Amino acid sequence: MIVLIILVVALIALVLFLYLYRRREKTTGYMPYIEAMVALLEEDDELAMKKFKEAVRIDSDLIDAYIRLGDLYRKKGDVSTAIQIHQSLTVRPTLKKREEKRIYYALVKDLLETNRHNKAISFLNEILKIDKKDKNARELILKIYEDMESFGDCLALYQESGFKKKSDKRHAFYCASFAHNKLKDISGENPDAEKEAVGLLKKALKIFPESLSALYYLGDYFERKHDLKKAREYYHRLLTKHPDYAFLIIPQFERVYFELDLFDEIIPIYEQIFQQSPKNFPVGLALAEIYEKKNDMETAKSVYARLKEVYPKSIVPKLRLLKLSVDDEKLKENIAEIENTVRHKNYRCKNCGNQVERFSFICKKCHAIESFLPYL
Repeated sequence: MIVLIILVVALIALVLFLYLYRRREKTTGYMPYIEAMVALLEEDDELAMKKFKEAVRIDSDLIDAYIRLGDLYRKKGDVSTAIQIHQSLTVRPTLKKREEKRIYYALVKDLLETNRHNKAISFLNEILKIDKKDKNARELILKIYEDMESFGDCLALYQESGFKKKSDKRHAFYCASFAHNKLKDISGENPDAEKEAVGLLKKALKIFPESLSALYYLGDYFERKHDLKKAREYYHRLLTKHPDYAFLIIPQFERVYFELDLFDEIIPIYEQIFQQSPKNFPVGLALAEIYEKKNDMETAKSVYARLKEVYPKSIVPKLRLLKLSVDDEKLKENIAEIENTVRHKNYRCKNCGNQVERFSFICKKCHAIESFLPYL
């Protein structure tokens, strides 16, 4: 009996020892984890990685430590290891929904780093299966589609999904851009596909009558189809609604008016825009060039002088005035060569300040729509 009691007590003691030992062993995993978090705050990534590795070796249930460790590998450029760490977490059967979402978001960042857009979208869709109200996942899918220029997918998602703050301007842009891509892809005679694309462009204007991209693409389409009256209509609407974007169509606008024998109508249009907006450099320059073509040099000089006054740092008006003040043809050619060397277009996003050399209807940095304007 005494032996039995001793065995029972020993067994209880052993169980208690193993239980307490295991608890102490698991608890110690939090110390290097805390040290890793402190290292992150101090921006010591190497120490943070070391401590996160130590923490997960002690306690493999520290999901947050694994996620952050993978994030650090991505930050240092080792994206394949980051994906491996984050991917390994997805097969764990006891994950909470909040943890699943965090893991998928980490994988999305990994995949975007390697331009694997479609795979990133698949993980974002997994997030939406977990939480269909996750607006961040839906908005990120939209941004990825924009980066891929998959405007048909943008349009479908925007029309079908529950975006609370929809923008008619953005909706019309997707419609117009999708139509433009369809027109580019049409090879040979395909009147049905062409009609459908043009219908989408007109639909964009119904969604947002002032859509810059829709007006531009429609004008361009009808000009290429030699329907100059229609081209003139859309180009003129663009100039009226968006005078700051006249730079997009000045050569086409003038060509269409010339072929329609309406070139003299351009001057009052440009004059009105330039009077209302003296900082509209492209229109001012185009206006002065027309006066030069009409051999009205004094009026051309006055326009160049106004541009020089508004843009004192720009060399172009100064060169134009200099060229008009000399008679030597060779010297004029040299001045023109200098102008061609220094004159170049750059564009800046009104929303975020992003600068690009090639115009785009969407900013790749902040995803603002129709936000780029030229700057000198």
